[in-house]
Amino acid sequence: MSKFLTSLMIPLMLSFSGLVKANDVYTFYVVDYPPYIMAPNNDSTIHGIDIEVVKAAFDSQGVDVTFERLPWKRIIKSMQEGRIAGTVSCSKEEARDDYMLFSIPISYASRVVVSKKSLDTGTIRKITDLSRYSVVAVKDWGMQKELINGGVDHQVAPDLDSALKAVRYRNVDVLYMAEYPALYNVKKLKMQSEIKISPLLDEKSLPLYLCISQQYPNSERLKFEMDNGLRTIKANGLYDSIVSEYLQTSDR
Repeated sequence: MSKFLTSLMIPLMLSFSGLVKANDVYTFYVVDYPPYIMAPNNDSTIHGIDIEVVKAAFDSQGVDVTFERLPWKRIIKSMQEGRIAGTVSCSKEEARDDYMLFSIPISYASRVVVSKKSLDTGTIRKITDLSRYSVVAVKDWGMQKELINGGVDHQVAPDLDSALKAVRYRNVDVLYMAEYPALYNVKKLKMQSEIKISPLLDEKSLPLYLCISQQYPNSERLKFEMDNGLRTIKANGLYDSIVSEYLQTSDR
């Protein structure tokens, strides 16, 4: 009888697991990081390249996800405590390995310097070259951590707009930043006539990930579903379609 009950319970448990998968909704918290994440402080819908990619990947696996805004420091603290599922478009750092799981990369950010057009940036090819300049970075973002690891002295700004204004209006030579967010915000602030964006040709692009709190329920399964989903939408062409739609509409 015991073996008979066990044989009945195994498929029942598997079926129940499938029902949980179908009915659960997972919320990922984000900050505004255009064009990867478009999350302005109003009631508009959160969207962007990485938001659409993550949603499409999970949709392909039958997993429902939503996105909400939250300050970056609260996102990190909540992930450390396992109180939220995770965040989108974060970079991999050694300190985060203790409390985050990382999907396979969902996008890549090219490293650039933002400066006045009058500044000669031709000799800036790698991070260590920035040591000869006054530098600003956005506080606690991945690019600032790279400056710290590279031993480059720098100032910090609370957000990207403030960092760009420091370059435009204060005695700061360059902002170290990712290419597409820099392009988007320079256009938004109407600084195209005064500001230029120059690539760091000797630096590799920075992978961005879906980052999942290790302590959150079903975290390993979420990573598994995301990775499978990302492979699926790359194979069927949906990934390229999403990226092309956003980049073609971006005025570079």
